Amino acid sequence: MKGAKRERKEGRFFYLVIIFMLVSFIGWCMETIYFLADRHDFADRGFLSLPLCPIYGGSILAVYLLIGTPTGGRLRPLFAAAKRLSAFPRAAAYVGLYLVYFVLAALIPTIAEFFTALFFDKAFGVVLWDYSHHTYDLFGYVCLEMTLIWGAVITAAMSILWPLLEKLVDRIPPRAAKAAAILFLVLLSADFLVNFAYLCIAGKHLLLY
Repeated sequence: MKGAKRERKEGRFFYLVIIFMLVSFIGWCMETIYFLADRHDFADRGFLSLPLCPIYGGSILAVYLLIGTPTGGRLRPLFAAAKRLSAFPRAAAYVGLYLVYFVLAALIPTIAEFFTALFFDKAFGVVLWDYSHHTYDLFGYVCLEMTLIWGAVITAAMSILWPLLEKLVDRIPPRAAKAAAILFLVLLSADFLVNFAYLCIAGKHLLLY
């Protein structure tokens, strides 16, 4: 029983790695398209050389592991209780629960952004992003506008995109999922180590374009 349970956990881990990579790639595409449209500049997004923004994949996974999806995670008992209410109280309860989820979904990536930006800035003098031009910002590492965007995007993604990604990834045979996840982790680790070494030696971020 313990062996089977461990295998299921390991298998689930590999599928989560694949989802992490997919969301990180989607985040990179979103940011690249935004900068192309807004600044007409193919900007180097993030720290890695691969077309990945791990802050997106990491934030989605953190939200999933900490609070789950809006109606299928830790708030599920409250949604189930609200479902038994009459129409108006049920609608009000749903709005309140989604608002709670929105706040939690906004805080998790905001905290991740703050400490990631703080680390690279103070340790290496590298500014990965700068929100200082926004009205309500904190040291340029985070800002209220981006926090609200995080909350809206992640709430929508966990309601709509996450179930679709799970269904898509679950179609991958276990052995193939394991091989793909290990390959992704090796590439991700190598990318990070090369960039980190270059940063330590050259004292600046490695720019490929």
